[in-house]
Amino acid sequence: MAAAVDKLAIDGGTPVASEAFPVGFLGSAEIGEPEIEAVTSVLRSKTVFRFLDPGNSWCTRLETRFKNLTGREHALAVGGGTAALVCGFAGVGIGDGDEVIIPGYTYIATAAAILVCGAVPVICEVDETLTMDPADVEKKITPRTKAIVPVHMRGLPCDMDRLVPLARKHNLLVVEDVAQACGGSYKGRPLGSFGEAGCFSLQQYKVITAGEGGIVVTDNAEVFQRAALRHDSAMLFWQPGETTVRAFPGTNFRMNELEGALGCVQFDRLESILARTRKVKRGIVDGLQGVDGVRLAPVNCPDGDLGIAAILLCETGERAKRFAAALNAEGIPASSIYDKTVPDRHIYCHWEYVMEMTSSDAHGRPWTSPLHDQNRRYSPDMCPQTLDVLGRSIHIDITQRYEQKHVDWIVQAVRKVAAALA
Repeated sequence: MAAAVDKLAIDGGTPVASEAFPVGFLGSAEIGEPEIEAVTSVLRSKTVFRFLDPGNSWCTRLETRFKNLTGREHALAVGGGTAALVCGFAGVGIGDGDEVIIPGYTYIATAAAILVCGAVPVICEVDETLTMDPADVEKKITPRTKAIVPVHMRGLPCDMDRLVPLARKHNLLVVEDVAQACGGSYKGRPLGSFGEAGCFSLQQYKVITAGEGGIVVTDNAEVFQRAALRHDSAMLFWQPGETTVRAFPGTNFRMNELEGALGCVQFDRLESILARTRKVKRGIVDGLQGVDGVRLAPVNCPDGDLGIAAILLCETGERAKRFAAALNAEGIPASSIYDKTVPDRHIYCHWEYVMEMTSSDAHGRPWTSPLHDQNRRYSPDMCPQTLDVLGRSIHIDITQRYEQKHVDWIVQAVRKVAAALA
């Protein structure tokens, strides 16, 4: 039995944390005078549309920053992360009749972008890294499969050493979803640089933010041109003579200069933010070595991890729920990832319009297209490994505003709860 001093806070004991943890998002927590001045300068100029003065565009400068970050030849600034995925998929030619494999743990936007392009998502399992399981990816490949989408969830890199060769073996395209992992890497190579296209998000929840916004990067000029045409129905008007592919209808997914200005200043904060989150996570990882009753989730490339989340794994889902509740009582911002009480849109079983195969189209497309497999069905229990892993997982948020005392409290609380629940 635990000593009285170690009585859990959830049972009436004294919480480990003596004050609340800092709250707020990553990038937006850093917003200050540089961001205010940059956005104000756009308003003063009265030029908020990027193509009015392309030689002096904040959006163009942001694109250059992402080309430098990823080492890619081309970058396209768009209005959101979902727009980036839509343009990336259009860029590589995803469309009617195609299947695209995505993990069962990603934001619903990944599936939505595939459907918007006329293709259908095929959902694969994730493993204990919370990223797509390469073995299950291979099982899900059919003659209609056109691409796979490695999603670097919670800043955790996918196993690109297995996924990229697997895609090449089956002649599949790779489109990376880097929405939650801007600034991450895999074995020294930037995330977003592995596939035919990489797609980033600058929404407020992300590491750096433009409020909304997204970026598509690629080395392929044709992919870039197709993505640009998809992001603007009048692209040939704004940049005549710069497109060699045949024109097709697009949508207004343009980024504006206000977002571009905010994004540029935020981008310059990226290195500092990640240096601090990684330092915090290293302290947590070091402090939890050898703890009994719970373990840290494996990471495909620890050096490339953004350090924005610490994931703990328990033996059962029930234990994870108890563990997370006890950590919260100790003052630690923790939650079990899948406990069936919250309809988290990051978990496939809560993607209603995928599970139910609904559509805004009166004819039910793309589901009803004759080019698709009319026998395809979805169900909430179709990826049992994913639900098992997520059910056993505990998520602890990390921000750059955590100090050494927060690291110490997290380590102390995890050890305290683990000992008490043993």
